[in-house]
Amino acid sequence: MLLALALFAAMSPDAHAPFPKRARHCQWVRGRFAVANGSSINRLYVSKTKHALALYDGDERVPPAIRRYWNDQPLKHSLWGDFYVCARERYIPGHMQHVRILGTRRTVIAGY
Repeated sequence: MLLALALFAAMSPDAHAPFPKRARHCQWVRGRFAVANGSSINRLYVSKTKHALALYDGDERVPPAIRRYWNDQPLKHSLWGDFYVCARERYIPGHMQHVRILGTRRTVIAGY
């Protein structure tokens, strides 16, 4: 019985996901935060995936590390590190997912 439960937990689609898959789910994400062209200009590219998370345009409630990044020529640099994000919508493959960034740790600003 315990083996069956362990196998079921391991096969769960959210088990060990590198980013939140459900709306209002929060977790730490490793990646590169950058300002881009187009809609949702503030984007977080999740490491080791092709998935992009984004802030809503005009959302300025961000941690101090992101505010410092915005003040340091954001079009020429990226902010690498760990970001605590909460999904505002569910994950849809091939689509950018909107999140709120509530915290950062081990961040560094680096050029492209």
